[in-house]
Amino acid sequence: MSNTVSILNLVASPWESVLSLVRSECNDYFGLTILETVGFEGICDGYAMLTVPDELRQNWVNVHYGAILRKSFSAVFGSEFKDYQIRQVAPSESVPEVKFSAPAAPVVPAAARTRPKAAPRPRLKLYAGYTFEKFIEGSCNSTALRACKAVSENPGDPDLNPLFVYGKSGLGKTHLLQSIASKIYKTKPQSRIVYCHAYDFLRDATAVAKALKFKTGNVRELAQAFQDKYENCDILLLDDIQLIEKGVTTQERLAILIRHLRSQGKQVVISCDRHPSSFTRAVDEADFKSKVNAGVPCISSKLLAPLDSCVAVGLDEPDFNTRMRLIQQKSVDIPFVDRDREEIYRYLSIPPRQNFRIIEGILVTLGAMNDLCQQNLDLPTVKRLLGNNDTSTTGEITPKGISEVVAAEFGVDTVVLESKRQDLKASLPRKVAMYLCREMTTESLSNIGAMFNRDYATVIAAIQSLKKQMDKDESLMQKVQDIQYLLEA
Repeated sequence: MSNTVSILNLVASPWESVLSLVRSECNDYFGLTILETVGFEGICDGYAMLTVPDELRQNWVNVHYGAILRKSFSAVFGSEFKDYQIRQVAPSESVPEVKFSAPAAPVVPAAARTRPKAAPRPRLKLYAGYTFEKFIEGSCNSTALRACKAVSENPGDPDLNPLFVYGKSGLGKTHLLQSIASKIYKTKPQSRIVYCHAYDFLRDATAVAKALKFKTGNVRELAQAFQDKYENCDILLLDDIQLIEKGVTTQERLAILIRHLRSQGKQVVISCDRHPSSFTRAVDEADFKSKVNAGVPCISSKLLAPLDSCVAVGLDEPDFNTRMRLIQQKSVDIPFVDRDREEIYRYLSIPPRQNFRIIEGILVTLGAMNDLCQQNLDLPTVKRLLGNNDTSTTGEITPKGISEVVAAEFGVDTVVLESKRQDLKASLPRKVAMYLCREMTTESLSNIGAMFNRDYATVIAAIQSLKKQMDKDESLMQKVQDIQYLLEA
């Protein structure tokens, strides 16, 4: 009997009636395209049997249209309807259908047949210099670099999907994501790659929603464009997702998209300025809005769900050697004086120039100034040029500031420098502090001595002793020079 009921219902097109009711209450632009892919197999023991082609649509229907579907089915089928069930049917899999007589389809001449046009590949906008070959590797980023190279060689590998790259601004996240895109584009040119900032995703996702809400524009066309770009891509590289921190609906759409792409074996790589665990989980939309309004970094629990199982790799601030290698590579075309080149590298690599972006900005500034002024770029000239342009300059150098920096570099407390201790751990940093106070300030020797509880003659003796030590110990001389560069910065 249940089969008979299904045949009668299908002939009477109750599914079209259900769809009409659902469409009348559709308040989300995805419904205009997703509902068209939902199939109806009839009623079995009170359950409406529905089919969808993939997990994306199954999740979307359950989350956004479950209540509307139940209401619409009840209106059409009455007490016979209990609930609905959805199963995924691959596009190549034949969907069971109830057959009944229908007029034969007209034969279309071969000349009149047109093959559906494949959606064009998204246009990639990449920086030419952002490749793996030009990425400076160091202990601060080696793990992230290896993970990104592995993804570019084997996109879709479930062990690295999704890949989450996190770190502060200027440490190389964009460089790595674009390197992945560049490598895959060269080695797998047939792949559909989407690289964009999260702001672009937010813009695309809300454009159609606004068109639907305000009844402007071609909603169906915009929705189809969104689907072609994001749902049908092979590799999605989304940069700086913290930019969608306040968009709860956009976050939920992204969560479903990530699950869909992953279920299809498609690669997802996301970058952010912090680890997923640094975000507060919002349990619902009201909780989300209250946390965002309070200034708490927050992500919807629906987006955090797929991120909980992601592979997260971090980028730290580059160490001294990594900064040096970066400067050497990026300054090849800058005509530094040969005799000062190594010292200029050291001077440019000292804190607080902690990240790649700051260093690259300084090098661009020096190159531009040299082109304009045609100056001889020795170390004093570089210092003078950056004196007016280096935003990290903190102000006047004082004996107290020198004492604090020296103590920190030698790993002792400033109290030790003022004490009567004469062991090497106390005497050497004290000598360095006295020497730098004499070299970098206008304080008299008497005032310098008073600061360290020493007399005038002791200060002279300490400075002379340090100079002799530096003449014999090149590493000590370099350490003192680096501290001086640090103070100048």
